[in-house]
Amino acid sequence: MAALRRARERQARIEAATTRTLKAQASLDRAVEARNLAIERYDERVADAEAARAAEITELVRTCRSSEAAAEILGWSVQELRRVVKVDRDRRDAATGACDGDS
Repeated sequence: MAALRRARERQARIEAATTRTLKAQASLDRAVEARNLAIERYDERVADAEAARAAEITELVRTCRSSEAAAEILGWSVQELRRVVKVDRDRRDAATGACDGDS
């Protein structure tokens, strides 16, 4: 009789431990998914900020009518400034091309 009671108690402990383990795994899975979504949102915000900065730099170059003057204002090299303007132009062209392709 005592052996049967011990076996039932052991089975109950196994079931309880299994339940806790499965809950812990599900919690971990949710945390990892939340982290991945947060990283994705962060990456999107960084990309948006980079695009906005590039657009403003491009506008500064247009307003100054000189890459050299804009670079001097920003304290950048002309090469660095032109690289940013080129990336902005390529991004805008790609966005315009994507819109044209959808029509």
